[in-house]
Amino acid sequence: MSQQTDISAPVHHWENWGGNQEFDFAESVTATTDDDVVAAVAAASRARQGLRVTGSGHSFTPIVQTDHTLVDVSALSGVSSVDSKGRATVRSGTRLADVGAPLWDHGLSLANQGDVDAQTISGSIATGTKGSGPLFGSLSSTVRNVRLVNGLGEIVTITEDQPDLLHAAQVSVGMLGVFLGLTLQCVPAYKLREQNAVLPFSEVEARWDSFLADYRHFSFWWLPAEGSSEMYDLGHLPPDHCVVKLLTEELATAADVEGEPGSRTGRAHLIYPDATTDARFHELEYMVPAEHGRAALDVVRDLMSTRHTDQISPVQIRWQRADEALLSAQYHRDTVSVSVSGKPGTTYEPFLRDLDRELQQFDARPHWGKVHFLTRDRVEALYPKYELFQDIRRQFDPHGIFLNPHLRELFG
Repeated sequence: MSQQTDISAPVHHWENWGGNQEFDFAESVTATTDDDVVAAVAAASRARQGLRVTGSGHSFTPIVQTDHTLVDVSALSGVSSVDSKGRATVRSGTRLADVGAPLWDHGLSLANQGDVDAQTISGSIATGTKGSGPLFGSLSSTVRNVRLVNGLGEIVTITEDQPDLLHAAQVSVGMLGVFLGLTLQCVPAYKLREQNAVLPFSEVEARWDSFLADYRHFSFWWLPAEGSSEMYDLGHLPPDHCVVKLLTEELATAADVEGEPGSRTGRAHLIYPDATTDARFHELEYMVPAEHGRAALDVVRDLMSTRHTDQISPVQIRWQRADEALLSAQYHRDTVSVSVSGKPGTTYEPFLRDLDRELQQFDARPHWGKVHFLTRDRVEALYPKYELFQDIRRQFDPHGIFLNPHLRELFG
């Protein structure tokens, strides 16, 4: 096992991409083999010391935090196999950005993706990351097989023949173990045609249903105020307008990408990610039942136009299909996701807390890697299979080494 330990400086430091999470910890482990992970977990288990995993650092909640061992799995990377059913096994440290090309070489694509592809596959799945489209679930919903190291340092394989275990592992926030490999159900390779538009909010509202019916992927950013668009490098656009992202499926061909961002055609994995921006933000993303999507957006618009006029970050709206993962925001319900951000260095927490309170009327569930204010009581109420997940968590991690202070408050 490759460890980085300096007696003269025994405390290591970690900080996330957004700059709102940081902590010191005792031991840093860089895993280059599965055996490295096994050894690290087994040692933590024997000593009853906490262990967490670091990916790309794109989560805004303290789910990575540990006071003892932090395992870096970024070297466990690559698509290791593809079978005749179109299922690809991906090593846990693989970035989403590095999945698309090898899948394409096998005539496959992921069924859907989000706007960012810097995350690791394991972090994306552990937190329930998703794209947009009412016919498509989260990335977690495509998981058909999981290979992980449990809290005793044992390698465990979970298959479709164990539905409760699989549905617990699909969104588990790292509480069942350290992922080694994940087998994803893929689809035949496809291209996407991107046709973005800037439209008044009133027009987007009027065409809401037709956009959903006519496009494979429909999402939009609502711009609440003058200056909102510049925050995400969207150019100078008028307030109360929307940047609408529309994607239609095209036949797969050899060309990578043709055209410019906003009006281009190319391989799906190259079109889903938005143009890069240097903007930093701290994001809250709550999912509400799809039938309440418009009402939830009305709540956001009202808050930003009345009580919190100083908050001008763009608001993103997306759609997802129901799934079976026990801790999924889409568990047994189609959803609309509402993403709202605060600008680092500003006093945005009162706004996000007010939004949290307002969205409770819709039984909103969070993205586990983004800012939320849930308590244990709320988690128990929001997830019908909470106790089943807890039983499985205790089975996989009897000593609770994967629970950190944040997760212990909700699941300990």
